[in-house]
Amino acid sequence: MDHKIQTIIFPQDERHLICKELFYRGESGYYDKENKIFSMGYGQVCNLMTYINACSWRKWKNYTVAKSLSFHVIVEGPCAITYLGESLELFQEMRTDFKQIKDERSEKREIVFEYPENNEAMLGAEITALGICRIYDAFYTVSCDEKDMNYVRISLATTTCRKENFIKKTVALLKSDILGSDDEIKDNFEVHVVDNGNTLSKEEIEGKNVFLHPNPNTGGSGGFARGMYETRHLENPATHILLMDDDVLILPESIKRTYNILRLVKPEYKNHFINGAMLRYEQPYCQYEDLGTLSGTELFKPLKPKYDHRRFLDNLRCDSAYFNNPNTYGAWWYSCIPMEAVKENGYPMPFFVRGDDSEYALRYKAKYITMNGICLWHMGFSAKFNGAMDIYQQFRNLLILQASTEGIVVGIDLHDIFRRYFKNDIRKFNYCACDQYLRAFEDFLKGPSFIETCNGEQIVKDNVALNEKFVPLSEHPEISIYDARECFKEGARPAVSRFMGMFHWWFTDNGHKALKKPKDIGLPIGGFNFTVQLTKMAGVRKYASVNPYAETVSIRQMDVPRYKALMKKFKALEKDYKNRRPEIERQYREAHPYLTSEEFWVKYLGLDK
Repeated sequence: MDHKIQTIIFPQDERHLICKELFYRGESGYYDKENKIFSMGYGQVCNLMTYINACSWRKWKNYTVAKSLSFHVIVEGPCAITYLGESLELFQEMRTDFKQIKDERSEKREIVFEYPENNEAMLGAEITALGICRIYDAFYTVSCDEKDMNYVRISLATTTCRKENFIKKTVALLKSDILGSDDEIKDNFEVHVVDNGNTLSKEEIEGKNVFLHPNPNTGGSGGFARGMYETRHLENPATHILLMDDDVLILPESIKRTYNILRLVKPEYKNHFINGAMLRYEQPYCQYEDLGTLSGTELFKPLKPKYDHRRFLDNLRCDSAYFNNPNTYGAWWYSCIPMEAVKENGYPMPFFVRGDDSEYALRYKAKYITMNGICLWHMGFSAKFNGAMDIYQQFRNLLILQASTEGIVVGIDLHDIFRRYFKNDIRKFNYCACDQYLRAFEDFLKGPSFIETCNGEQIVKDNVALNEKFVPLSEHPEISIYDARECFKEGARPAVSRFMGMFHWWFTDNGHKALKKPKDIGLPIGGFNFTVQLTKMAGVRKYASVNPYAETVSIRQMDVPRYKALMKKFKALEKDYKNRRPEIERQYREAHPYLTSEEFWVKYLGLDK
């Protein structure tokens, strides 16, 4: 039998127009969104060998029972179609033209081409108009045996908190393009919106197979735990749960492709997770991450480079590149998990936010399938850096992660990383960040009873009040926009030599322990976030920390009394940790099964009431 696996899609959202090369390459035709018709004039070309519309044939052959691939196009007007294959050879793009057909008929018709047996990484087609030409529909089908197909039912769980505009748009899109479509998935798909903010009504969210669940604000981990709970207790059981962030721009076609992979997946890959790539909302052609890894240098680090998907060579590299790393995880902005894994692995840790997805994946030792075109757009994290989240939550939860399951993180000492980051930030005069590090360490040392009973929402509010205060760059006319955008580049406007920078940094804690205080050297621009730029920040009394994405700035100044108070607390906590480390780790390991159980989450979410 033939089974449709991918539909060709054209830009729908205004963000898509910035990155149309992800959909098609060639002269811009006219796309009628209402009627879904793509029109071209004589000589115009629509090349569908792109990140979103090419077929990752090598992966389909590897992961599924698909036997052969055909390309279908319903077209009106004269055209020429070239059927293409692309692969990487010696790191270079190699193109194969399987066949070119010339069809000068004017009537509306379907043209079907079955690709010959091949080992190409990606397959696609290029359509050239030989007059006024309209594309009504195009899609790929595979041949397969019906007996080899799997029953699949997906429950999408998304957690939202006071982001009404995003979630309403997403739900409307899912209702129209999936539940309202003619595709097979419409009868095997449902949506569960977990409302941590309690600001949504059933009238504006619910519909056929769409459900709203008011929830206490227990963060992302609590919201996704509620989604898992609701999915486990459905009358019509789901085979998979798709966890997805709320503040995203989603392609419904990505969900359809996920469903089709699962329908055809081979038995040996049935327990794999399917993860979607995060493309940057502000740079919609740039991939931030499809899989991540815990690293000893950058903590949460994308497993692959930041590909520019306007370039087909990057499409090929992304679809072929997979590095076997024991610390690999898939973020929960888009992660499709078999329900068998949930039954076996339990629920997330009650972290509120940050690290729940990585802890879950590493605990289960999850393996992943990724594929070009399964993606969404999400605002980049650098633009919305928040110390309460990116320092306190991140470091507290990572310390708990490593303590709670022996051997869960391979080759990394997260406590050593905590020490290094704290030392760097105190030398950068980033005392607000150091407060957050110490709070994280202090709360970790309180043991598992703290996260079992704590009010995560209040903790975040308290820590947000401690965040470093940034103001618009316009309040500091002495700092140019150009310098703000260049501030990450080592060497721009250096304050001291690298040798003197290292001397100040390591031997005096950047002047805090010097007998003679450093002099003011203008207002150099130093590192933002976790960056360290010796030549700009060392040996000075103050410098400007600039967020080049938000175009905001904080002026950091040396404060020796505050430095001494923070170091005193740091040493006391380090001593306490050294004395009690075995006991603390034992407590977390003993508590871990309960904290990830349904029994705990029913009580924590108040579902027992």
